[in-house]
Amino acid sequence: MVIARPLKVWCGFLAVTLVGVMICICWLDIPVARAFLVNANHVSGLGAVFGSAVLVAAEMVLIAGLALTRIVRGSLPEFAKALFIACSTSLSAFVVNDHVLKLIFGRQNPSVLLQGDPNQVFNLFQGNQQSSFPSGHMVMATAFAIAMVRLQPRTLPILAVLLCVGAIALVVGDWHFIGDVIAGAFVGGTAGFVAGELWMEHVQRHGIM
Repeated sequence: MVIARPLKVWCGFLAVTLVGVMICICWLDIPVARAFLVNANHVSGLGAVFGSAVLVAAEMVLIAGLALTRIVRGSLPEFAKALFIACSTSLSAFVVNDHVLKLIFGRQNPSVLLQGDPNQVFNLFQGNQQSSFPSGHMVMATAFAIAMVRLQPRTLPILAVLLCVGAIALVVGDWHFIGDVIAGAFVGGTAGFVAGELWMEHVQRHGIM
């Protein structure tokens, strides 16, 4: 079956993600978060500029602008179509993460957790939208990047660099544990890959709309 190979690859990434998250929880998350805890106050302004509300609003404006352009002109360039799909995927993945996954895992962010019991990893089904695991920013960014790269492969170098910079910033700024970022990348990557594959399948079957 056509789906067999992608499913095997996804299962492989899932296994790597689970092992990576476990290693981070056991040995890396707390020491690294403590090392960068001093940065929390220094980068608070940056967090406001790139907060989830700002990013969601920016993607919504872009989606609305592209939709309006499609209505007025009757078509969109290929790159614009890819942007539309990538932004829609990013927002969808972000909503699922913030309103489902974070509530399920209930992990506190570094600044809160380190003030209490750092050994308390998850508070299952007691989370909220401010919970830390998986990282919503990483989910949003990775979903966008993977969908975009699938539809516009030439964007791979710049998006790969931006993803790495973003992931490092989330940890160095003490907004997230390393394990949160890894999990967020997997969730977002899954959403982006599925969206990209579905759109390519649609194009192959029905032509570009």
